[in-house]
Amino acid sequence: MTRIPINNKALAPSTDRCLAILELLSQHPAGLTLTDIHRLLGISKNMIFRILGDLSSRGYTHKTESKTYSLGTKLLELAVPNAAGKNLVDEATPEIKALRHESGESVGLLIPSGNEAVLVYFQPSRQPIRIIYDIGVRIPLYCNAPGKVFLAFGDEAERKRKLAAQSFERFTARTITTPAKLEKELELARKEGYTLDLAEEIEGSHCVAAPVFADDDRLVAAIVITGPLERIRKEKFKHFGRMATDAAARITARLKH
Repeated sequence: MTRIPINNKALAPSTDRCLAILELLSQHPAGLTLTDIHRLLGISKNMIFRILGDLSSRGYTHKTESKTYSLGTKLLELAVPNAAGKNLVDEATPEIKALRHESGESVGLLIPSGNEAVLVYFQPSRQPIRIIYDIGVRIPLYCNAPGKVFLAFGDEAERKRKLAAQSFERFTARTITTPAKLEKELELARKEGYTLDLAEEIEGSHCVAAPVFADDDRLVAAIVITGPLERIRKEKFKHFGRMATDAAARITARLKH
């Protein structure tokens, strides 16, 4: 476990301790007990208990039945971009639900976060065998369809910076592990309007994703269709790609008007 330093010269000590707890929990997605937090931060258990109580009441942290604390969804809500005064998730929700119904597969919405992407909204497939992700999950950019959206589209300098920062760690036999090979795929994605994942991060899972733009043409999100490779087969990529790009275009239109 990584120890987070406490700023003993902070102008508002309680605020500093609150932020330290949030930063610590961000490094431990499985959660920490009150005792863990006390040991790692050196803050009194009484103060930790009171801070966590306030954070949980506002949705910033979540307490499980096993008495561990983890980050809540409120921070994600604050991180979701707004375009022309419109909330991304609010505008995307009806289109994502419609796409889930049309495709029969799970559909998610992700936003960029540093050199990764984070899932901010998700509608699971209603089929018995399906792909499910937790809200708030963070993913690399080079080995899955939604991540590739942020490497293929948007500001050229920004996408190149993010590409250079990828680890290219191998997850499956199909993971692309060199920038040059990925760049060729990204060039094709820009022509087609959507990106693909052929079980490159998770065995047995295929994904198709498309970019969502704000009113000023900034790339703000990726919409993704994900499911078992037996249903999202290679010969159906164009079909799913068209569904994803059409839904992404509708979300873009909602953000612009």
